[in-house]
Amino acid sequence: MADDKNFETQSPVNQTGLPPIPKPPDAIQDLPEDQREELFQYFREIIHVEQTTGLMPPPSMLAAYSPEVQRIIVDEFAQHGQHRRTSEVKVIDASIQRERRGMWLGFALAFSLIVCGTLVILAGYNAEGLALIAADAIAISTAYIVDRRTRDD
Repeated sequence: MADDKNFETQSPVNQTGLPPIPKPPDAIQDLPEDQREELFQYFREIIHVEQTTGLMPPPSMLAAYSPEVQRIIVDEFAQHGQHRRTSEVKVIDASIQRERRGMWLGFALAFSLIVCGTLVILAGYNAEGLALIAADAIAISTAYIVDRRTRDD
């Protein structure tokens, strides 16, 4: 580990709300306390930290580059945005297609069970045929209700 004696052992944040200041080298250490604090204050004022998130730098940072580099950065940003939007459209389209396929398969299954229940009734098994049709109706309504509740949430 680095020289632990060069760092003050205080709470993570001092009275000013800033992290503790590492102990200065001997040249600064020999300064009187008020001059040392004035020097630290000066450094706090001149040191500027800028943090960005994402691909596009802020305008002040972008202005530091040549026009050619600026164009490259802006083009990359636009291409990335277009790619992201295209990917989102593909995901949405696939989801819609999957839902349609599920609806048609559910319709085919429900219709075939109703036809089977009708055939069972026509064969003379009224209770069994009605039970098959009722079970089918319950399954369809349950799927509809569950789907409605998940969409509302």
